[in-house]
Amino acid sequence: MGQDGLRGIAVVDVGFTNTKIALFSGAGELLAERKAPSRHVPAPPYKHIDPEPMVALCRSALPELDAMLPIDAVVPTAHGAAMACLDAEGRLALPVMDYTSEPPPAVVADYEKIMPGFEEALCPLLPMAITHGLQLYWQQRAWPDDFARVRTLLPWIQYVGFRLSGVAVTEISSMACQTHLLDIRAQEPSSTARRLGWDRLYAPRAKAWETIGTLKDEFRGASFRGAARVLGGVHDSTANFMRYVCAGLDRFTLVSTGTWSISFDPSTSVDVLDPARDTNTNTDVLGRNVCCSRFFGGMEFAAVANGAPAEAASLACVAALVARGTYAVPSFTMTSGPAPGSAGKGCVKGPAAESAEERATLAALYCALMVSEQLDAIASKDGIIVDGPFSQNPVLLGVLAALRPAQQVKASALRDGTTAGAAALAMIENGRLPAIAIRMAEVTPADVPGLDAYRAIWRALAYAAR
Repeated sequence: MGQDGLRGIAVVDVGFTNTKIALFSGAGELLAERKAPSRHVPAPPYKHIDPEPMVALCRSALPELDAMLPIDAVVPTAHGAAMACLDAEGRLALPVMDYTSEPPPAVVADYEKIMPGFEEALCPLLPMAITHGLQLYWQQRAWPDDFARVRTLLPWIQYVGFRLSGVAVTEISSMACQTHLLDIRAQEPSSTARRLGWDRLYAPRAKAWETIGTLKDEFRGASFRGAARVLGGVHDSTANFMRYVCAGLDRFTLVSTGTWSISFDPSTSVDVLDPARDTNTNTDVLGRNVCCSRFFGGMEFAAVANGAPAEAASLACVAALVARGTYAVPSFTMTSGPAPGSAGKGCVKGPAAESAEERATLAALYCALMVSEQLDAIASKDGIIVDGPFSQNPVLLGVLAALRPAQQVKASALRDGTTAGAAALAMIENGRLPAIAIRMAEVTPADVPGLDAYRAIWRALAYAAR
């Protein structure tokens, strides 16, 4: 669907915390938003996602937004860590698993015996129930009668599109986002999926920008004006990455921050990936493998700051912490990120950070060091773009630029790349991406005496946690 004649674009963005519907013009200008909380339900049978608040928001907001500007395209996007299991009538045979569910240790141990190797899946087994293959294995083993009724497996992203249009598809960025469901290089069902028969349940594949159907009547209200084509949809992090590709960028590393800090580098070979350092690939909507690394950036920052606001940090305080030898050592959450074996071992060594300024500054210094390590984990060599909350932290940015003197660091002015990137998919014409610029500011490296020596000691402490 090209940009010519395209009026309104509605992006249905189903996040872990909130569902948002964003209305864009055909040129990619954000016009309006509507939000509602996402709903998570406790066990039994396990923690799960209730899709009905999302459906209710679509039912009320889409006609309202269409009255502002006729909606010609609806683009689903969502977090990539859930699967929908549909029965023959298109109903959920099992609840959609919340990825914070904790599978029984025996299930995890048995799954580890049959899961695809890293060289095939290009991602490690992730904690909790984040990995789709583990979710399905647990469901199939613990609720065999319910699982026997499954006729279609859909990523959560495409389940959103299915509820809107009634058409079930899969899409490459959604099926390949650390799922264990695909052989990434071949872009075919993984050995585990074939062994357990899941591959026979995969819905047909569509491209993210392809029209799969039209909006059901229940979402149109009485006087819907737009064409209401529903597109294939896209993994949320990949949508954000694609927004930068649409800005004409080719060789770059994107550090996308929020709850997670995820680095994307399209120029790095998959041969450098190391499962011990939480590296993996995402596959973009064009089918290209993009090397990634990550750590729980937002949560780690909050743990070190201990209630101090990010804006309390200062570069003068960075110099003081470095001079006196105060170190935040990974990791403060149950993930290790680029520092293998550090999960849950986070601590502060040296004199404690007492004031709000010191705690916020230590958090910024620590996260700059961790971002630099995650960049090393994917052999980042080109310009670095930081977006999300870390892009608004001048202390963190200045330290990061000082740690990466051979690379230009830029802070993106883009505030919601997921919805903007998803909207850009509606502007693709004959497989050609639209050209939409992004404002970015160059970051001046901070002048911190002794920073290199401080980093050397910090690394020794961080990697001693193995």
